[in-house]
Amino acid sequence: MHLSIGLFAALSALKAKADTLEQAIARAHENNPQLKGTKFLARAADAAVIRAKGAYGPSLSVSVRHEYTFDRTTLDDLAFDDQGLGTTASLSLSQPLFTSGRLAAGLDSARANRMIAQENLRAASQQLTLDVVNAYASLQRDIALYRVARDIHALLAQQRDATAARFRLRDSTRSDLDQTTNRLEIAAGRVIRARAAVETSAARYRNIVGAYPDDLAALPDIPPVPPLSDLYAQADASNPQVRAARYTALRSRAAVASARAAMGPQFSAFASAERAPLTPYQNTRRVERVVAGVSLAMPLHSGGQLTAALREAEQRNLADSQFAEQTRRDVRETLATDWNLYRAAAEALPRFDAAVRAAESAVAGVKRQETAGIRTLREVLEVTNDLLTARTSAAETRAELFIRKVAVLRDAGILGPEMFDISSTHLENDVADESAPQPFIPAGLPLRPILDPFDRILSNSHVPQVPVLIENDETFLWDDGADGLKKPSP
Repeated sequence: MHLSIGLFAALSALKAKADTLEQAIARAHENNPQLKGTKFLARAADAAVIRAKGAYGPSLSVSVRHEYTFDRTTLDDLAFDDQGLGTTASLSLSQPLFTSGRLAAGLDSARANRMIAQENLRAASQQLTLDVVNAYASLQRDIALYRVARDIHALLAQQRDATAARFRLRDSTRSDLDQTTNRLEIAAGRVIRARAAVETSAARYRNIVGAYPDDLAALPDIPPVPPLSDLYAQADASNPQVRAARYTALRSRAAVASARAAMGPQFSAFASAERAPLTPYQNTRRVERVVAGVSLAMPLHSGGQLTAALREAEQRNLADSQFAEQTRRDVRETLATDWNLYRAAAEALPRFDAAVRAAESAVAGVKRQETAGIRTLREVLEVTNDLLTARTSAAETRAELFIRKVAVLRDAGILGPEMFDISSTHLENDVADESAPQPFIPAGLPLRPILDPFDRILSNSHVPQVPVLIENDETFLWDDGADGLKKPSP
């Protein structure tokens, strides 16, 4: 029994180049729409920082109007008409001097938002890598399970044919033939379902990578997994979800400073130059005016709105601080889960491989003994089913081992393309590099370096804080008794 014609046609027509896991990861990073969209959001956050810096600088605007005016004035029985063209031009300059921390809070918020976007991009890249690994290993597993089901079906078909031949010679009973046919039909149903699982996994692979694979190479070797205690520490420092949650708390902390700044004085300098006609009907008589000065604006009463806005911002910041710790705990739980499943798969796989070897030997031996009349047909069918169980468990555990190993590295925030020997050119600009030189954009110059320290005098240093209970337990101490397990024989 073979894969369906539709799947074979898709595999042959598309001729995807993602034959190895490394190629699949590189191809997904080049073509995945979710990752590309997250990348654009990170670039938008970079532009928002430039905009926040630009708010420190002067703003210059020009206005020109050329208009026609017609007026009719009526006094009793007399009417006077005035009409003509007039041109007005003005140039305005504004420069903030002190905003009680509003500009500084805006810049801090934009920077925190940029870091959140960068961490989201890192998280998307790492999750995409894990998704590719999952899709690749799952497709390999399902193909292996399909072959297992097909091989078991072939074994049972041989057994049914042998039983049928013996039945014709009256060397076996109708019950023996029916029992063998029953197992054969069940095996045929397993083959059909296994084929559907292969096609489903292939569709998942195509969604993530962008095309069906032409072939699947063996899974590569990746670095060993560090101890769990080291992974916990690494996750606290590197996991993008944890880092994004902390930057979210910093962003809401800046919102507190912004709400406080709205209650303080706002100083700015201004200048304007204007040239306008004395009357709107002609340009021969005009006035030229230059105005310069400083302005002060400060709210005196808002009906409690500004106070409520400040309290709202403070409470949101307190909430974000708690949410950051909850995110950290969620990551630690996920890490512990993946670690224990990885460790269980690593310990169980040699057992299942040993079970496969024993089952294969048992099938061959019991079939010979059944032919000689020492064993019954039921025993042959039972050992064949044992072989199915052992090979299925081995294939599933082998895929689980690799997937969970990569998942542990993702949870710790250290999963990267270098672990799969992928050239950085394949993943260029997928993840923002904080240490990379940024292009020089004169946003907020020339006064931003001078104004920024003064604007931070009333910054967010007085934001209220509440204690956050940090969870740091690493090991669950319990008495599980002695397993009494011995290592499998080679």
